Amino acid sequence: MFDKLKKVFSDFISSVTGKISEKDIEEFFKEREIDFIEADVSIDVIEYFKQKLIEEVKNVKVNGTKSETLKELLEKTIAGIFQESETLPEIYGRSPRRPFVIVFLGINGTGKTTTVAKVAYYLKKMKLKPLMVAADTYRTGAIEQLAEHGSRIGVEVYSKKYGADPAALSREAYEYAQANSYEILLIDTAGRMQTNESLLNELAKLVNVVKSDLNVFVGDALAGYDMINQATTFLQNPGFSHSIVTKVDAEVKGGSILNLAFYTKKPIMYLGTGQSYEDLTPFKPSWVVERLLG
Repeated sequence: MFDKLKKVFSDFISSVTGKISEKDIEEFFKEREIDFIEADVSIDVIEYFKQKLIEEVKNVKVNGTKSETLKELLEKTIAGIFQESETLPEIYGRSPRRPFVIVFLGINGTGKTTTVAKVAYYLKKMKLKPLMVAADTYRTGAIEQLAEHGSRIGVEVYSKKYGADPAALSREAYEYAQANSYEILLIDTAGRMQTNESLLNELAKLVNVVKSDLNVFVGDALAGYDMINQATTFLQNPGFSHSIVTKVDAEVKGGSILNLAFYTKKPIMYLGTGQSYEDLTPFKPSWVVERLLG
């Protein structure tokens, strides 16, 4: 995981033998730009790393060896891309609204439906009462997929027939949750392609109708540069405040996670780290730092 990026940063640390200078940084990033790009790191993020390091070295005081000092600067620079995130129970606990409404956004194939089930399983373990909503009424098999997850983890799924209006269905689910003392509503939506404006507007309508408390973008760690287009489009319409990154247990390059945090300026809440329902890990910036510099 992150092998190419880890080697790039390792080479950078070992290359500096004298005073850490602006010239060293400029030359290194110029020479290794292709390596960053091949690891799915965008040009903007590469420039961010370079400029932040140049800024930091101007007033740096060497603590220990130069390599240790440079590693500390890199740790600070990498961590600075990310926003700290609270856990879902912490966010839920501050809200007086019941049920608390979460809408999950993202395109098909990111593992969104499975992520909804993982979150439901996680909340159930926290002694909360979630209700999952099958609001993807377009993709064949989507309703059955969520129903199967619900059966496995013992969480009810609210659904209607295919072709039902997702916004109306979600509003009905909200009223059902109120009447039956559900504490959290988890709405699984259709995998909107980020280029389809009409479908994105429909999704914005759903968010408005249920007055969601939290919109969560679900992104695939293997998406590469397309993560930028997906995330920034959903951020614009209908908007989201947090994200979850799936499939980080695969041989991911790492750039997509850096890009997501850099371009959205929104916290990553959880990572999908495997196939089981328990494979949902609270995200900390240190998780990335350790894998790149550890």
